[in-house]
Amino acid sequence: MRIFHRETVTATLRQGPNPPEVDVVAEGVQALLTLPVSLGGEPRTDSTNPEQLFGSALSGCMTFALEHTLRRLHRRPEDLVGLRVTAEVRIGRAADRTNRLEADLWIDLPGVEQDRAEALCAEATRYCPFHQAIKGNVETTMTVTGRPPTA
Repeated sequence: MRIFHRETVTATLRQGPNPPEVDVVAEGVQALLTLPVSLGGEPRTDSTNPEQLFGSALSGCMTFALEHTLRRLHRRPEDLVGLRVTAEVRIGRAADRTNRLEADLWIDLPGVEQDRAEALCAEATRYCPFHQAIKGNVETTMTVTGRPPTA
């Protein structure tokens, strides 16, 4: 694999707190990770959780991948106006008693007709390493909304 970019992120368990807390540090990023309330965590406004970070990474990466795909295909910049990618990430227990993720993506691409928007999103998954990483490992859906066809 030819490397385009590299990041190093370190997670350190904080000693003592119950439920546990994790400090995450990378260049330009510092975050406190806590468990979601639904998994036994305490309600906090000064922290995030791994599922939020995963959803942020997946939706952000897909947004960059769509921009890249449109640029590669020499589409107009106005095709990206209103682009929005929303991710919902769920964690649950599978039948084999392991914890698993599920993810749904909703992609709004109002500057492009529906059929073309669907094709662009399918193509963009090739350029989204997060989508490639979860392919076949995480149950995922993608719902694309483009501009209705003109009559």
